[in-house]
Order: sequence, then C-alpha cells, then structure tokens
Amino acid sequence: MTKYTEGIAFILEGSTEKVFYKAYLEYLCKIDGKSIFTKDKSDDDGEIIFCWECDDRRILIKFYVVGTITQIVHSGKWFSNRCSKKYKIPWTVYLCYDTDSSNSDITKFYEGDWKILRNELEKSKETIIVDLAASADIEDIMLYDIDSVLSFIGIEKPDKLVGRKGKAKMKALYRKAELAYHEGERAKDMIESLDMGKITSAAPIQLAKLKNHLTGQE
Repeated sequence: MTKYTEGIAFILEGSTEKVFYKAYLEYLCKIDGKSIFTKDKSDDDGEIIFCWECDDRRILIKFYVVGTITQIVHSGKWFSNRCSKKYKIPWTVYLCYDTDSSNSDITKFYEGDWKILRNELEKSKETIIVDLAASADIEDIMLYDIDSVLSFIGIEKPDKLVGRKGKAKMKALYRKAELAYHEGERAKDMIESLDMGKITSAAPIQLAKLKNHLTGQE
C-alpha cells in the first residue's frame, strides 16, 4: 500500500460538488506548479482515490457523496472504516454542504445528525474538521464567475437572474440558451471552464483554506 503522510476526506451532499472540488484540486495543482495530483490505484476496496504529491508530502484524497442530507450520519462510518482505521495517518475532513440560503445559521450543522457525524469523526484524535459551507447550492458558488458560465453556454447576461437558489438560476440560464442543465459528471465541462481564482476570491466559502492546506501555506 502506498505510504501517505496525511489524508483528506471530502464529505459532499451530491455528485456536482464532487466534480467541482475535483476540478478545484486540478486548478490548485496547475497554479502551484510543483505539486502533482493524480488518481491512485493502490486502494483495495474498489474505491477511487487520489493522491496529492509535493516535496515530501503524499496526501491521500477521498471523496464521499452522501446523496441526500438525511444520510449524512452514515458518512461517519465510512470515514471510520475506510479512512481513519485503514490509514493510520492524520486526517482533515472537509464538510461540503449548503446552508439553504445566505442568511442561514451555520449552527444547525452542529446539531442532530451533524453532531453525531462530528462525534464520529472526532474519535480519531488526529482529525481536523473544516466546514466548507456554500451560501446555498454549489451552483451559487459557480455563479460567482457568471461570465464564464455565460460564455460556456453562449448567451449574454440577462438583466435579472431568475430563481431563488443557484441551481434554479443555473437551469434558467441554460433554458435561455435552449439547453438543459445537468448535474454531476455531465456538468464537468462547464465546471472546468470556470475561473477558479475568481471564485476563490469572491465566493463566501473557505476555499482559500483548502488552497493553503494543499500548497503548504497554512
């Protein structure tokens, strides 16, 4: 088994978030210049894993898509069995979720099933938990670079964005271009066209914390 110096686990609500964060890691690797981000085939449980290499650091990276928020508690068992028990290394867990609206109180993500999840994650003393809360949908984060979205689908910026949350706004923009917006892997090309630097600077989400972690600027 590959020797890793530490691990990063992303726990995400949906497949679009996974595509976004994977594209973000590829962006960070590109701008860093000295790092390598690759798919790693060394895991023996059939799970797709990745590795970030830089100098003497080899970071194991795993993604877990919850599917529905009601299943969030099960991700604690995944982390325990597939991460902390299997790989005896320090871990950082990035909890990637949406707060439903920009005015939502983040404290609700420390209660109920979320509290159970955090307790499970904290059983490993060498685990750090980082909240990467989006203001609403992951599409809201993408729309901080609306110019790239519009360029990708080939329309001018409308006078007003239609929809309460990002996903509804994105679908409305695609309809205006006579296209259908698809989530997950089918959104990959559009996501990869985004200016991740602009999103890092503008979006109300701690992407810079992830950037600094991987590039050793903590």
